Amino acid sequence: MAPASTRAAAALDDVTLDNTDALDCGLCCLPLKPPIFQCKVGHVVCSPCRDKLGAARRCHVCRTATSGGYHRNHDMEKLLESIRVPCSNAAYGCAAKPVYYDRDIHLRSCQHAPCHCPLKACGFAGSTSALMDHFAAVHTWPSTTELRSWRPVQVHLREGFNVTSLRTDRQHYLFLITVARKQFGTAISVFCVHPQAPVVDGEPPPTPRTVGFEVRLKYSRRNYCSGDMCRGHNQETKFKVAFTDLSNGLPDSDDACHFFLPKFVHPFDIETITAEFDVGTVRMDAFSSSYTLS
Repeated sequence: MAPASTRAAAALDDVTLDNTDALDCGLCCLPLKPPIFQCKVGHVVCSPCRDKLGAARRCHVCRTATSGGYHRNHDMEKLLESIRVPCSNAAYGCAAKPVYYDRDIHLRSCQHAPCHCPLKACGFAGSTSALMDHFAAVHTWPSTTELRSWRPVQVHLREGFNVTSLRTDRQHYLFLITVARKQFGTAISVFCVHPQAPVVDGEPPPTPRTVGFEVRLKYSRRNYCSGDMCRGHNQETKFKVAFTDLSNGLPDSDDACHFFLPKFVHPFDIETITAEFDVGTVRMDAFSSSYTLS
């Protein structure tokens, strides 16, 4: 026969909690977490609320006098530390099961938070790795994989969406390059597709993003025909890259920096734009808050 502790764990696999309010503080309504305190009758409060109730000298529920103060409820703390919940991004590959009271903290930094396909009719959502595969397999958008920071690569861009990816020691970043024909030439813009940390209860992420990206695009052409107005052209631009999870579709192009090629430099009948592309990290204090887009 299996030990009692093993039998108990197996028996609790399918437990359903009908009322999660039982795990929250009755005053602030936030998840209870150690240290937890109770009145003489047993009504519990979190530590910050206990401090606020100190002057009242009565329980906020039963009004029982608390002249001796609230006391630690170690059994409740032990119970809460044993309750683990699956991450809401489990469908996108996250196997973490944080303690109940830490679920929002985990969610803010979860690397499996979904990003979305920019095509509204598509509806695909997944991790950046899954999104990269989706772009290549379903939409067959031109892609350049495995960039290295500040190491230039040659990209062959076509009208519409183009994709590049950068792997660092810890994360995988996806860059969406849009190429759009305008009246007087071609506009190229770049966005970093990356999960956005959710704002929970009005609070920003506990660990704000400290690293952003700067892109360098360089275009050079010398093989012009004898009748062309332009005889040679070199153009290079560095610009900051906005972050987006594409949950609201492609960000407004007015919020992005554009690399613009005049039509007489790169005529529309030349479908592919060959350029030099590299990306590197920069400190986020060099960015304004507007460079995080939804």
